[in-house]
Amino acid sequence: MSIHKKNFEKLWVGSVSFTATEIFDDLNKAVAVSVPTTAAKIVIDNKTLSYDFKRIKEVKNQDANTLPTPGTEDPGGRESKKVSKHKNIET
Repeated sequence: MSIHKKNFEKLWVGSVSFTATEIFDDLNKAVAVSVPTTAAKIVIDNKTLSYDFKRIKEVKNQDANTLPTPGTEDPGGRESKKVSKHKNIET
């Protein structure tokens, strides 16, 4: 008989105001970036930080809900198939 230690995950959601700044050596590169990269300096306004408790659940291991590491394959690279015909509905 083996005894398994139970792990519990507690989840909060929240919001915060922040300022992100990033230095670019070229105007075109700065224009092309739509969200801050890992090179950005992000400053959080601690006065606006808020947490809301969501849930507690039992998990088998601590990494149960972590996102997988992105692979090299583009998930949008698959060929798509049309599954239903377009219905021309006139009113």
